[in-house]
Amino acid sequence: MTLTRPRHPALGAAAASVAVVLAACAGPTTPGAPGATTDGYAGFPSCADMTTIAADPALYRDEPQYGNATELVEAVHTWAVRQDGFEQLWLDRERNGWVTVGVHGDDVDVAALQEELAADFPGEGVVVVEVPYSLAELESLMDRVMPVLAEAGATPTGGLALDVPRGRLALSGVPMTAEAEDALRQYAGEPLCVDVVDTAAFVPEGPQPTEGDGWRLLGHEQGAGEAYRTGVATTDEQLAALWARSGLGGEPPQVDWQTEVVVWLGAVYGSSCPVRLDDVAVTGTTLHGEIVVPGSGPGTACTGDANPHAFVVAVQRDVLPEGPFRVQLSSSDPPSGVPEERTVVDVDLSAPGATASDEQIHLDPDAGLQEAALLEDGAAGVPDAGARYVWRPRPECRGVVVGPFAGTLWRLADGEAEWAEQEGQELRVSPIDKEALVLSSPGMDYLFVPADDDVCDR
Repeated sequence: MTLTRPRHPALGAAAASVAVVLAACAGPTTPGAPGATTDGYAGFPSCADMTTIAADPALYRDEPQYGNATELVEAVHTWAVRQDGFEQLWLDRERNGWVTVGVHGDDVDVAALQEELAADFPGEGVVVVEVPYSLAELESLMDRVMPVLAEAGATPTGGLALDVPRGRLALSGVPMTAEAEDALRQYAGEPLCVDVVDTAAFVPEGPQPTEGDGWRLLGHEQGAGEAYRTGVATTDEQLAALWARSGLGGEPPQVDWQTEVVVWLGAVYGSSCPVRLDDVAVTGTTLHGEIVVPGSGPGTACTGDANPHAFVVAVQRDVLPEGPFRVQLSSSDPPSGVPEERTVVDVDLSAPGATASDEQIHLDPDAGLQEAALLEDGAAGVPDAGARYVWRPRPECRGVVVGPFAGTLWRLADGEAEWAEQEGQELRVSPIDKEALVLSSPGMDYLFVPADDDVCDR
């Protein structure tokens, strides 16, 4: 996590305290999607190769191992903001989550600050490091680079980060074009890291198609209806009801019921990423849309708000799956919590003029991601993300202990919030890496780290 000196005194320390993030996760969208590369570009290294700036290795110990360490972070931040040259504070996940104070400036005495910090926080995992660039210097570089990239049509699709803990302005998802390379080479020698994407992986810009192979668009409207919804109509009466549910205005167009049925796709989009229906396709027994974000590429970041975009299409009967079949926004199962996305049709509609009653067109209450497996003590491998675990106290152990998983017992990390869970509480497991697991209850996330062999009495 990272704490930064407030840019504006009016924000105060309280505002700074909300800027806490994982240093090991700091930076723009992680490369790795199809079409993305992590080889660097235009003479700059890849952001994936950048490591967090560390102190003298002799200062680190195997203990303590921190999770969020909220109280310690706040206390160290209070100390740090009084020091000349303070830039950022972060938890170094590569080094047991130790609290790291980043300083910068010609007059900064790192050794003296380290001695003072260690004396003020005896026994704690706290270090001072000198960072090569201040936040203000990286901001200045950003202000120079971004307009040039925008003019070259090379705005990073994956975002950027003022990465003080790594001493770089990190750019992710830069389109790999000659114009982008020329623009970046102007900044040779500057503290940049760059990850690019192949332009062939971008969704082409363009208008909404009005028809495709086996379908035609009857109407669409951004913001109309509900998101994560679908529906089917096989008669004029059903079409009138479906049109109203979709949120489209006016009267629906004429449909040839002998050769067509009507499908409503209540798509979802983030406000920064409007969508387009490129096709209607069949995968197995599922009829679904091919809904894209025009201009997007690997790592494109969209706002997280869920807004509706209604698409109503007439689909040729000869392309329908043999019934019974289902309708979804995509070929993938609906996300957890929105089973309403899937519509099930109990009968075959491929025959000319075939109809389905309202009862034969319905939702699937079991749609969505299936419940994750229950994780048992003694599991051989690192738990899968989302695995469920039922916590029970262990009087023979010191502190809160779970597992073993992957041959290791896991204990609550140092500095974590007080354990407040009751016996039998179901937790969700999210592995960070081989050295850290997050166990989450409805009200709290807890970090666990590998325990010593003697944490429990045999």
